[in-house]
Amino acid sequence: MKTFLSLCMLLLISVSALAQTEPEKPKNPKKPSEPDTVIYTKDKVIKVFGDTWSYTQTEDGKWVLDFEEGDGNEVKIKSRNRNSFRGGIATDLGINIWPQDSEAPQVKPWGSWNFALNLIGTQSFGRNFEIKTTAGVSWYNFKFEDKNTITVKTPDGLEFQEFDGDGIGTKSKISASFVNITMVPTIKTSNQKLRLGVGAYAGYRIGGRGKFVYDDNDGNKQKLYEKSNMYVEDFRYGVRGEVGVGSINFYINYDLNNLFQENLGPQVQAISFGITSNDLD
Repeated sequence: MKTFLSLCMLLLISVSALAQTEPEKPKNPKKPSEPDTVIYTKDKVIKVFGDTWSYTQTEDGKWVLDFEEGDGNEVKIKSRNRNSFRGGIATDLGINIWPQDSEAPQVKPWGSWNFALNLIGTQSFGRNFEIKTTAGVSWYNFKFEDKNTITVKTPDGLEFQEFDGDGIGTKSKISASFVNITMVPTIKTSNQKLRLGVGAYAGYRIGGRGKFVYDDNDGNKQKLYEKSNMYVEDFRYGVRGEVGVGSINFYINYDLNNLFQENLGPQVQAISFGITSNDLD
């Protein structure tokens, strides 16, 4: 019994001591009235067509975009990080031509298909500017207007001859394939409905051939192939333009160098145009 009473007395003394001990105060107490603040280091304000873009860099180095669009009494304010990257797949589908030259046969646009399959990355800088970069493969086909013209590769260069075999030509073309990289800076309206970009591209040839199809005197279809580079230049480079209206995007490529090697083919620059589609994440 005495042991039990001793334990009870010890417990009461401990509780009393704890009740009289004050908790330790923080060294730098924060006043309840002090709000959280963000320290800004840089500000850039741009006004275009009545809209205002304010770029603000915070102390931790991040950029924040404040967009203010005025339309009557209503004002919309949106904020987001300045840099935004998206990736995906892009395709080009169009036609190829070259300027008429006395040494080159006339190209028939319909059937001179241009097709490209690319990986695309888009880096956005605010709502109204982005840089599109693509890397992929493109195929160039040039179909001749005169179906009876056959392309002959000789040691001295290309010769465009009238087919004199047994039959009549039904299709004649040359083609080449390239791996390419492209960069297109693009400006956009705030609602993204109108887009305009101008950039550049460069490519390296990975294939080429000539093809001639004819019907022989018995009415059977025959095909002749020339599997070679057809004296197409190994490298190509040029200017690319893009115009987007709504959900439709148009492109045009203009080669700045000649399609064929010097003194081995006609001196012409390739031009391609058509529709491009982007599947971005």
